[in-house]
Amino acid sequence: LHISRPALIEAYERQGKDITKATYQEMRSLVCAQCHVEYYFDKKKVEHASYLTFPWDKGITPEAMEEYYDGIQFSDWTHALSKTPMLKAQHPDFEVFQSGIHAQRGVACADCHMPFQNDGGQKYTNHKMQSPLNNIAASCQVCHREETATLVKNVYDRQDKVLEARHLLEKALVRAHVETAKALELGATPDQLKDIQQGIRRAQWRWDYVAATHGGSFHAPVECGRIVASGLEIAQGARVQLARLLASLGYNQEV
Repeated sequence: LHISRPALIEAYERQGKDITKATYQEMRSLVCAQCHVEYYFDKKKVEHASYLTFPWDKGITPEAMEEYYDGIQFSDWTHALSKTPMLKAQHPDFEVFQSGIHAQRGVACADCHMPFQNDGGQKYTNHKMQSPLNNIAASCQVCHREETATLVKNVYDRQDKVLEARHLLEKALVRAHVETAKALELGATPDQLKDIQQGIRRAQWRWDYVAATHGGSFHAPVECGRIVASGLEIAQGARVQLARLLASLGYNQEV
C-alpha cells in the first residue's frame, strides 16, 4: 500500500507528521483518505491553477476546518437569497470515521469495506469494495456475535436518529435564509447582517458536514449528533438576531 496523492502527504507535513511512518493497519484507511475527505482548491498557491488542498492545518474536526477557512476568508459560493458566503462540505468520511468508536478500536476502512477472506489456505483482502451490509458475515460478525437482522437494525437506527435531528437543522436553515432575504428587501445593511450571515455560514457548514459524509451517522453517531446539535443552536441564534433586526426595520410578522 502506498500514497500517491500529494494533497494527503502535504496535509500531514503541515501538521508536522510523516505519513511514511504510518503502520500497515493505518495505511488500510489512509489509502482511502486520499479521496474520501474534505478538501478545497487553493487558487493562490499555483498561478493560473487550482491546487488540491486538505484544510487540516488546525485539525480534522469541523470546528478546526471552519477556523482554517475563516482564517483565509474562503467561501465556496454565495447564497442567492441570504447573500451569505457559504462553505460546501465535500465528503469528510475519513475525518468523521476517525472520531468514531471503530477507529478508536483500531479498525480500518478496509476491515469492513474490503474484509479479509480465505481461498485455498491463502488469506487476502476482498477487492469487491462495497457496503459491509452486503457481507455481514465477513465484516460485522468477525467481531460482533449478534444476529444479522439485529446488526442491520443497529446501523439503520443510528442513521435514522441522526437524520431526524438533521432535518430539524435543515428547517431552521431554510427559515434563516428566507428571513435574511426579507431583511435585505427591507434595507438591512451589511453591518447589520454580518453576524447573522456568519451564523448561517457556520450552521450550514455543520449541517452539510454531516449530510455529505457517507455513512457518517453510523461511523460516528455521537459526533454527528453533537455537530448537528451545535448547528441547530447556531442557526436558532441567528434567527433570534433576525427577529430583532426585522422588528427594528418595521416588520414584526412571520416571514
